[in-house]
Amino acid sequence: MKVGILTFPNSISYGATMQMYALYRAVQTLGHEAEIINYHNAYMKEERHHDTRKSAPVKRFLRTRARMLTHARLYSAFKRFEAERMTLYPARAFSERQKLAAVGRRYDTVICGSDQVWNPHITDSDMSYFLDFCGENTRRVSYAPSFGIEEFSAEFTAAVREELQRFDAVSVREKMGCDFAQSLVEREVSVVADPTFLLEPSDWQAMAQRHPAAVGDYVLYFAVHRSDKLFRRCRELAQQQGMKVVVVGGNVLKRMKNRDPMIDYAVDVTPNEWLYLMCHARYVVTDSFHGTVFSVMFHRDFFLQYPHHANSRLVHLITELGLGERVLSEGTAFTTDSVRYDNVDRRRAEMQAQSREFLRKALEV
Repeated sequence: MKVGILTFPNSISYGATMQMYALYRAVQTLGHEAEIINYHNAYMKEERHHDTRKSAPVKRFLRTRARMLTHARLYSAFKRFEAERMTLYPARAFSERQKLAAVGRRYDTVICGSDQVWNPHITDSDMSYFLDFCGENTRRVSYAPSFGIEEFSAEFTAAVREELQRFDAVSVREKMGCDFAQSLVEREVSVVADPTFLLEPSDWQAMAQRHPAAVGDYVLYFAVHRSDKLFRRCRELAQQQGMKVVVVGGNVLKRMKNRDPMIDYAVDVTPNEWLYLMCHARYVVTDSFHGTVFSVMFHRDFFLQYPHHANSRLVHLITELGLGERVLSEGTAFTTDSVRYDNVDRRRAEMQAQSREFLRKALEV
């Protein structure tokens, strides 16, 4: 069977890239031919992923170009990761919705997911991610998409209800999303694991490439949302343990200005280097869903701060794995206890088995 996957290619997000690769590999492992549909949502391309400030188009364009030049290594690394490990069709990304119908006819089945492809705030309510372009002869499957929000407009709800009725198999990534989707359709809606859990930790370790900052014991700081408080807490942990902090992110100027020998900025980290930094950290401090996922995958002692928005998938993951004690809240201190991964691994294995079975059945004709 030929399977197209509609997700978020052309992104410089570690989580988006890793989940895309994992779902692609999982489909291949089941004996199917897989391709990533190289669709780049116009809103994400022109607004969200580049510059959310309200400025003149020319200024926005120049600012975006400057960022791409400054972080040229990062952009090229993500493109290389996609090109070397996955088949993208067509080779050149497109953003025109009207082209999707012709592309969709290439496939026996189209899967949407994972990541927050059903979050209207990210895609500007693009119904392509609900596979509205697929013809009657194409099977429609969702694998672990996330809505990422808890309140939906009446217009969005009505549109989702109409499209979900046409799906052959529906799954989401967290209970909140399941409850919402289940209220709209009569067929069963399943909760499955993020695609990254479909692969084994050894699969990810084999892809890791050494980063020069990964020397000795260190606390890895990986935050998607700026939080001075979380960074201060990270430094507090590092000082307690007598370790340096390795920060994923920043820029060359920030690294040059840094005068603290116990802080190292890992700038423009490639996806393979990111895996290495995660795998070899003594501790991980994060607010990221996939930062948490790979901490679990690599048996790291981690601490998580919930971001202010889009918490549902993180709450569900922490609850399912029984890791509530790793969540930082106001007034809580860092625990000196290590994560008991024997229990976590058992739960993770159950999630993995159930999720693989859903995907196998969803792709049966």
